[in-house]
Amino acid sequence: MGSTRQLMLTSWLASNSFDKDSISVLSADASFRQYYRVTKNDISYAVMDCPPEKENLESFLLITEKLKNVKLNVPEIFEVDREKGFLVMTDLGDNLYSKKLNDETVYCLYTDALEAIVKMQTKVDCSGLQDFGKYYEDENNLFTEWFLKKHLKIELDVSLEKEITLEFNKINSIIKSIPKTFVHRDYHSRNLLITDTNNPGIIDYQDAVIGPVTYDLVSLLKDCYINWNDGLIEDMLESFFNRMKSNAINNISDFRYWFEITGLQRHIKAVGIFSRLNYRDDKNSYLKDIPRTYTYIEKVLDKYEELSGLNEIFSDLKVSNKINI
Repeated sequence: MGSTRQLMLTSWLASNSFDKDSISVLSADASFRQYYRVTKNDISYAVMDCPPEKENLESFLLITEKLKNVKLNVPEIFEVDREKGFLVMTDLGDNLYSKKLNDETVYCLYTDALEAIVKMQTKVDCSGLQDFGKYYEDENNLFTEWFLKKHLKIELDVSLEKEITLEFNKINSIIKSIPKTFVHRDYHSRNLLITDTNNPGIIDYQDAVIGPVTYDLVSLLKDCYINWNDGLIEDMLESFFNRMKSNAINNISDFRYWFEITGLQRHIKAVGIFSRLNYRDDKNSYLKDIPRTYTYIEKVLDKYEELSGLNEIFSDLKVSNKINI
């Protein structure tokens, strides 16, 4: 660990009696956070390096407490330095859903994951959380700026860019009408860990908001990193709908529509983020996930007449051809 920040982290861990010689890289994610593994008295712990000028550690602490209070499987926090942005927590292991999912394991693993969403939506205290509606415009802009302009090198005149924004606003308007609940916001196979008890272990929830009831469901079932057939997705959607059925959620056709429109917005954001990770952050591994994610977008645009304007724009720009779908 050679950088100034890494040396600070090593010193901080040593001052809290962790074995500094045991430090190893656990993972990096799509943010500025870094994760390490360290031992103390032969017990393994996970370490988060959360640069305070770039990431919000307080949000992680707040959401951890909310999820822990309803007995969801999230890391226990043992040491924290808010000023430096360092944190030691439970090591939930390396057994990510993404490594174990296949046709034989998916129903069992996803049933547990769906139950965890139900618990988040019915039991978690949402006080103090931001409303997701304030983020839609910024997320749409990621697609325009980083994917269309930067990645595909498409020149957009002012008029066409305004048309795209208007079409995005139509999608946002639909989403804002969907019943709201607690939303993890990044609930997919790389943020869920298989655990012996209280499966799954849940991580990367610090950006949780109040948002569409279908958001975490579509994050799981239309995962940007793995494909499932339409039959499995429908089975899981119906299973979740039956668990969540209420006065506000009582028509499966409406629910299915909310699911697809929410997914459309999420995948538009994801394609923009994957492009930005490459050009701004030099993380090019996410580029391979763009074709899969754009396919989700294209399928929904093809399906609904009210989305035909955006579908025609993307067709005229030959977006799918440019990313070799």
